[in-house]
Amino acid sequence: MAGLAMSIFDVLAEERIRAALARGELSGLPGEGRPLVFEDDCLVPAEARMANRILRNAGYIPPALADLNELRTLAQSLATEQDAPTAARRMRRMTRLLLQLEAAGLSHVSSALLKRVGGPADLPKLHSSGELPLK
Repeated sequence: MAGLAMSIFDVLAEERIRAALARGELSGLPGEGRPLVFEDDCLVPAEARMANRILRNAGYIPPALADLNELRTLAQSLATEQDAPTAARRMRRMTRLLLQLEAAGLSHVSSALLKRVGGPADLPKLHSSGELPLK
């Protein structure tokens, strides 16, 4: 026994692991010899980790992340948009997304994203009527 603080369950688990090692049952497993990959969720409470893992494995994307992805797509498409009504709709949608992200406390992320894709200065300017200027 390694210490007095071990519970009976720890002792039983250790004994079973030693027996399995002696029989060779833990040899040839996938990933053997490679380092373990730990998820970067050590700051997430233990009771929430399993739920997060289930959602992630099921393909769930948090709404704020989906909004950021949509914002990136809109910013990139606006840089080349020629149709004024379409550009105006996309600008309104971008404004709504930016407000939602700011309300979620992610304004620093959305502003960094806009800088990376060119930023608001590179996006087409709309007239007060919502029309794109003629080029």
